[in-house]
Amino acid sequence: MPGRRWAAALAAVALTAAACQGASRSDRAPSRSSASAPGVAPAPAAPSYRAGRSQPVADPVYPGFGNPALDVLHYGLALRWEPSRHRLSGTATLTVWAAREVDQLRLDFARPLQADKVTVDGKAVTATHPGHDLIIPAGRRLAKDAHVVVAVRYHGQPRPLVGPLVRKDAKQIGFTTLPDSSVYAIQEPYGALTWYPVNDHPSDEALYDIALTVPRGWAGVSSGVLRGTSASGGKVTYRWHAADPTASYLVALGIDRYRKHTATGPHGIPVTYWIRPQDSRRTLPVLRKTPSMLAWLEKRFGRYPFDSAGVFAIQPDTGMETQTMVTLGRNVPEEDLLHELAHQWFGNSVGPRSWREIWLNEGFATYAQLLYETDVLGRSQERTLALWRQVDGRLRREHGPPGRYKRDHFASGNVYFPPALLLHEIRGTIGDRGFFALLRAWVQQHRNVEADRRLFTSWLERHTGRDLAPLVDRWLDSPTTPD
Repeated sequence: MPGRRWAAALAAVALTAAACQGASRSDRAPSRSSASAPGVAPAPAAPSYRAGRSQPVADPVYPGFGNPALDVLHYGLALRWEPSRHRLSGTATLTVWAAREVDQLRLDFARPLQADKVTVDGKAVTATHPGHDLIIPAGRRLAKDAHVVVAVRYHGQPRPLVGPLVRKDAKQIGFTTLPDSSVYAIQEPYGALTWYPVNDHPSDEALYDIALTVPRGWAGVSSGVLRGTSASGGKVTYRWHAADPTASYLVALGIDRYRKHTATGPHGIPVTYWIRPQDSRRTLPVLRKTPSMLAWLEKRFGRYPFDSAGVFAIQPDTGMETQTMVTLGRNVPEEDLLHELAHQWFGNSVGPRSWREIWLNEGFATYAQLLYETDVLGRSQERTLALWRQVDGRLRREHGPPGRYKRDHFASGNVYFPPALLLHEIRGTIGDRGFFALLRAWVQQHRNVEADRRLFTSWLERHTGRDLAPLVDRWLDSPTTPD
């Protein structure tokens, strides 16, 4: 979730009082097709999408989103944005495996988007659209592990949803249109459903091919590698290919009058920055630090887990760790960029099994930010830790313990600072050498794994030879700051 400037965040906090095994997708067969021309989704070949296999679960915090009966392997999105009408249209093609026996396919798909035509394995079906659910008859009883290809042609004027948040920088989630018709999407814990039909849950990661068609002079930015662009009739199409499993909340979306800047990261990683010309002077110097930040992160946590990296700058001062292409406000400081880049290891590569586990994402990224501020920016680690301890109890009272937060207080400070303090307690227990080896081993041994508390504590015991579960439980569940 959006990173924060430490001093401002902690001051704001002080003023406002403010169980299943992880599922691995280590079989990383690449996707072989990319999105085609506008309105025509790519024809998927199911065997090439096995790296998108997941083990979806029902969410204990937000059970109304996601469908544990379905495992989407691949999304082919071919979309057109018309700024003058604020209209989105196109086709989504989903390769779907049945995680259990089903006779219908329920996807998340927000109003006011409208499905114009739906097919299952090429045959037209009549879908219904109650609320934010798109219910598609399968046409037959699908046995467990059967797969189908679902295509949905749709259109509409997308609107964001009111999120279950109390923080000031992220009240709405999903597809957001600004007054100048530019677009971005911050969609945690849900919100991808505001712009395409989706199984909107972190336990169902998938591969993506996304084609964004926009007027000339505009650019469409998403996750993965830009495979190419093509122009026709005053329009240009940007084709993005994400070969690594990606959770729906981590799919980047930015449409604006961007200009592309390039760089090279460690061991040749291609890095791109997408910035409006009028923002380049103030924003580009920060984004240019990305390669050095990636190098610093690699020294701490091991090799960068993806094949490309990038950042696109949005007008609001917020951000999101969208996979391989970070969403970042044009005015945010470098420590926030570091925070979102750290998430590529903690939260993106090692992802949450459900939204109960957001502390795993934010606690680790927050601790990585502390280390960077100490190592690179020369800030006092002791002072920062003291500030965290000062606000810890208040955060727990306001928002709940980090492991059992209030459902309408998603991504508040209680899932950032208290879990980071937990990590520091582990550091004090096992010593610096063991702790930094532990951080590196956790992400390198759990690449493309959906993690939860049970997996983390059992792994901790195996890795350290010590039962640290009681320590973890105290810090995650206590309504007051543990002694």
